[in-house]
Amino acid sequence: MTEASESQSLFATPRFVGSVDDCFFYHTMDLPELGLVRGQWDLRGRFDDYIGGVVVAGKSVLDVGTATGFLSFEAEKRGAARVVSFDLSDPRQQMFIPFKDKLYYRDYEKFMAQHALEIEAWKNAYWLCHRLLKSRAEVFYGDIFHLPPALGHFEVVIAGAVLEHLNDQITALASLARLTKETMVIVTPVLQTEEHIARLEPTAANPDYDFTWWRYSIGAYREILKILGFSIARISESEYRYDYGDRLETRTTIVALRD
Repeated sequence: MTEASESQSLFATPRFVGSVDDCFFYHTMDLPELGLVRGQWDLRGRFDDYIGGVVVAGKSVLDVGTATGFLSFEAEKRGAARVVSFDLSDPRQQMFIPFKDKLYYRDYEKFMAQHALEIEAWKNAYWLCHRLLKSRAEVFYGDIFHLPPALGHFEVVIAGAVLEHLNDQITALASLARLTKETMVIVTPVLQTEEHIARLEPTAANPDYDFTWWRYSIGAYREILKILGFSIARISESEYRYDYGDRLETRTTIVALRD
């Protein structure tokens, strides 16, 4: 198999999705034929703020944890030369906090059967948007901890609202770094200190909060990125509309450049 055919075989075959009833929207989207479709997060008009002002025109872009694909499709609109949307291939790759009374802990197989249906609805939303927006983005489903070199290298890698949901951020960052030629963008809640620390986010009293593991400090990200061969170029902070919770949420954007 040639290198080109190996790369091509990595990518998902587009699926036809005809109805929003089969979809779960993480991002609020403006879509041809459908108009406004509400999701959990409304980032419309905020793409440039969200990715820290990084220019994507003419660049190759990897959108990590693409969900509904808002960042991928916005990168295309801004002239990205190549966009790859990445998401998990197997629902078992997502690890939740094992609260003792929740289904994830009590009956893992039953939970995963239900979660698999939810993940397919997430993917359906992406493919519906992909078709209606006439996107050319390629899609790779895999394991964030082991992204294959055959994907190629990307001038811009965006990890938006992903790392806080992983039990091991450092291994994931190493996987992303291997594919990053120039710029890595991390959007996540942070601790505003230069101490090299992380805070466990869940508490026993809040079992509904079972999807966020750690909040790292700016200092921790600075050191981890340096270990991986990157330096932080700039850090910004903005509020974004969290429609699901009917409030604004603050997120920090870290732009790191390869040394």
